[in-house]
Amino acid sequence: MADNVLSVTNLHIAYQGKPAVMDVNFTLERGKVLCIVGESGSGKTTVIRALMGLLPVGGEVTEGSIVFNGRDLANLSKSEWRSMRGKDMAMIFQDSGSALDPIQRIGKQFRELFRSHVDMTNDECDAKAIALLESVALPNGTDILHRYPHELSGGQRQRVGIAMAMALDPLLLIGDEPTSALDVTTQSQVVLEMLEKAKEHNSTIVMVTHNLGVAAYMADYILVMQNGRVVDAGSPKDILENPSSDYTKQLKNAVPTLGGGRYIE
Repeated sequence: MADNVLSVTNLHIAYQGKPAVMDVNFTLERGKVLCIVGESGSGKTTVIRALMGLLPVGGEVTEGSIVFNGRDLANLSKSEWRSMRGKDMAMIFQDSGSALDPIQRIGKQFRELFRSHVDMTNDECDAKAIALLESVALPNGTDILHRYPHELSGGQRQRVGIAMAMALDPLLLIGDEPTSALDVTTQSQVVLEMLEKAKEHNSTIVMVTHNLGVAAYMADYILVMQNGRVVDAGSPKDILENPSSDYTKQLKNAVPTLGGGRYIE
């Protein structure tokens, strides 16, 4: 297995021919966490969607390469992407509820996910799903499995999406502001669970967030993006103590203070 799980080189992405992301480069080793921060429209989500081959209609990689676990992701077939997504790499969307099938019970969706990659009985699927739901602060797992997505709150649907993304212990877990719809206590619990799973399976996380505090807590590396480009990169200590761009300094200064302290270190 390659030492570097993910290598992004000279990545350029355009929508309908208009450049949106320019010259993004990073390498991520197994077991490491990368957080990408920046304001809305900076290109963060475009980058992580490209990693999953999920750019929207009109979006395309126009230059550069993405190599995952030693495999170049350019020109994969639909069947190759299907075999990889969910098992080797998985994504938690900002609104996971929209990624759930509205006419299928949650339990059936878990079963389809498991059995598309692993030989499991229905009982085994249900037992693992319940354990996963408990890990993201949904203790009434049996009841959740019998419900349709519209019968759950937004926060519950988000936690179901997080549990499904972590279900098969992917080598690469990608999150697009995955905890933004959750209360602060649940955010903390979910972030800790993601980090614990990554440590347990020596897997890699790429997380998009607006929260510099979350990035400082989770990340081994931080990329700061503005206007489609990386303007700062380094360890959390580098970014927080010695930022190289004025934009990063502005992001840090924008964090609210409490009792005279700015709690991001």
